[in-house]
Amino acid sequence: MPALPEEIAEAEEEDIKIICGWGPEEIVVKDGKVAGVTFKKCVSVKDADGRFNPKYDENETVIVECENVLLSIGQSIEWGSLIEGTQVQLGRGKGAVADPVTYQTGESDVFTGGDVFTGPKFVIDAIAAGKEGALSIHKFIHQGNSLTIGRNLRKFTELDKENVDAGSYDNTPRQIPDIDRTISQKTSFRDVRKPFTEEQVRKETARCLGCGASVVDPNKCIGCGVCTTKCGFDAIKLERVHPEASRMTKSEDKMKEILPYMVKRAVKITFSGNKKS
Repeated sequence: MPALPEEIAEAEEEDIKIICGWGPEEIVVKDGKVAGVTFKKCVSVKDADGRFNPKYDENETVIVECENVLLSIGQSIEWGSLIEGTQVQLGRGKGAVADPVTYQTGESDVFTGGDVFTGPKFVIDAIAAGKEGALSIHKFIHQGNSLTIGRNLRKFTELDKENVDAGSYDNTPRQIPDIDRTISQKTSFRDVRKPFTEEQVRKETARCLGCGASVVDPNKCIGCGVCTTKCGFDAIKLERVHPEASRMTKSEDKMKEILPYMVKRAVKITFSGNKKS
């Protein structure tokens, strides 16, 4: 069940019966009023690719009698006439088909992101897609060429879950807010959760791990090496991937390289100043 343990516990405290393994088929109506809901047996939740794609046994059903139905089954994508006449293609669940890095669709000047591309996901994923999509739009308008130059392609090495040593990390569990017992969950829609105490705030913020991961923008880094001198933990290293592309000099020998250039520039500036344009 896609719910937190405390949410399930709160539902059970309200005497709500949780019956898993069934999917809604139709609302039963008698004399123009709701009389119940017909549910069909769910035999599998995901398909062979691990995607959420429930399958049902249409022959095994049950009717739950009721007088009111609260619909909370998510949302669907309705494009209307927005993409009519375009090259935008739709895939599973009527989501737009797009490049996973640039979010560019089959119509070169149409970009997508969020739930209409990935399907239901976390808000932070939609925010990230919005930022990447905005960068793609900027590149498309001002550069008109490649949308992938200088982009982080997010190629990560998969974590070997069978050989994880987490002994050195803080394993403090997620903090659960206390419940205000003066509020009845059965008769009120007010949020019964109390704010974190000071101690809970300290523990929750201490759970954040500083992974230290960083990505260098090759279009901005000039390889000066100043960052290596400022890091107090000696954690930053520079490696010459293309040594043939530049000539480097040790810091202690820098004057041997700088002085001839200074003289050359001074002479050029001096004599070029006497020429008339």
